[in-house]
Amino acid sequence: MDTNAYRDVFTTIREGFHISKASATLPASTTQNLFAVSGGHVLVSLLLGRVTTVFQNSDPVLKVTATPTAGTAVDVASTVDTTSLEVGGMLTVEGDGTALIKNNSGAALPSSGIGLWICAPGTIDLISGATKTGATKWDIWYLPLDAGAVVVSA
Repeated sequence: MDTNAYRDVFTTIREGFHISKASATLPASTTQNLFAVSGGHVLVSLLLGRVTTVFQNSDPVLKVTATPTAGTAVDVASTVDTTSLEVGGMLTVEGDGTALIKNNSGAALPSSGIGLWICAPGTIDLISGATKTGATKWDIWYLPLDAGAVVVSA
């Protein structure tokens, strides 16, 4: 049996639709739109960043925020020290406002399991409080809660 032929189907059934954002350098003391949500609310089952260029050896002060089209932005992952995070290192968003979960390239180990969170139409943003070198690639898995709700790479 060729399991690769079924991988996407089973992943979609369990985690939802998968959207990738191409690797990009860290935002320089500013906001980088990762994903755009439109057409209604979505249930995010996993938001995962992977390091593609090693982070500078001082903390770039990263957090992830859901910024709605109408209303107030909410931090879904607060800052964590990501100093010198290696290529292949992972950043997991639990969606509860606690710190990003960082791990080296061996595995992503969220402290309380993968958290589900609801995101309103708007953007999901990576925000940096400092100008540091490094780059990440982000992936999101989601389920639409409203008819017509979709997520695209921003």
